[in-house]
Amino acid sequence: MKNPDRVLVIRLSSFGDVVLTYNFLKELRKAYPESEIHFLVKQKYKQLLEVVPYINKIITVSSSDSILAIRKQLIFNHYDLVFDLSNHLKTFILTLFLRSRKIRFKKDYFKKFLLVYFKINFFKDIIPVYKKYLLTLSKVAHNVSYNFVPLLENLKLPNLLSYKYIVLAPSSGHFTKTYPKEMFEKIFGEFSSNSGKKIVLVGDNTPSDLEICSYLEVRLKNCVNLCGKTDFKKLLSLVFYGEFIVCNDSGILHLAEAMNKKTFVFFGSTVKEFGFFPQLPTTTVFENNEISCRPCTKIGRSKCPRKHFKCMYEIKVNSEFLL
Repeated sequence: MKNPDRVLVIRLSSFGDVVLTYNFLKELRKAYPESEIHFLVKQKYKQLLEVVPYINKIITVSSSDSILAIRKQLIFNHYDLVFDLSNHLKTFILTLFLRSRKIRFKKDYFKKFLLVYFKINFFKDIIPVYKKYLLTLSKVAHNVSYNFVPLLENLKLPNLLSYKYIVLAPSSGHFTKTYPKEMFEKIFGEFSSNSGKKIVLVGDNTPSDLEICSYLEVRLKNCVNLCGKTDFKKLLSLVFYGEFIVCNDSGILHLAEAMNKKTFVFFGSTVKEFGFFPQLPTTTVFENNEISCRPCTKIGRSKCPRKHFKCMYEIKVNSEFLL
């Protein structure tokens, strides 16, 4: 197709999914250097896109916005090309009457269903989500590079803290993706006493995140609890200047890799076949591959369905990785 005058990219949520669009946006700008690129995203994640130089306009939506109002705005903007990287019912309805060419992100619903519920693995080629986005772009653009590139390693950000520190993000959006807080206590107990560095705790302003970070704040020395006290702009700075990052299978993993940070990540109920596995050789993964019930979900659960949570409790790890 001819170069579009105006392009719309849709990825409404969540944290990690939005960060994983960075390489897509870089290649999109390379493919269409003269096009006007808009990005539709939830208001909560706008700051994650403000650091990306390839977008002309960020359009935000909130929970109070009606689908009809959003769709009316999109129709008014007259897009030539639309990339739906969310590809669910809401975005289908939003784009239904747009007179644009629409390219939708392919999701492996059936393969994930078979792997979770029947442990039948049809993922012969494990394709990371960032690359799936790029494959979506390749349907209309030529010479797309599929290499994962940390795009935020040269950001100019203010350093919010005056001391050396590591970043610990001990929570996740789901229980089965969260390494137990008492296990983090065990690992970090000696480190926090003898390292000379502080541990900066980060997380969302949710009851579970606040509870986990409060628990660790009391039990770990040299600990600074910033859970619920940072927006994404501040989180970007904290991750950027941290010596390394420790986290679960969550959005901060992808943000850390986008900054080319040394990262240690815990995987519980989810597996690399789902596409959210780390891409950098400097990232260390801790997981338990010796149990038959994993994965038990494609996203996460509120509790372990077998009540033993061995996917996390039996991960073999000690504090030596912190040295």
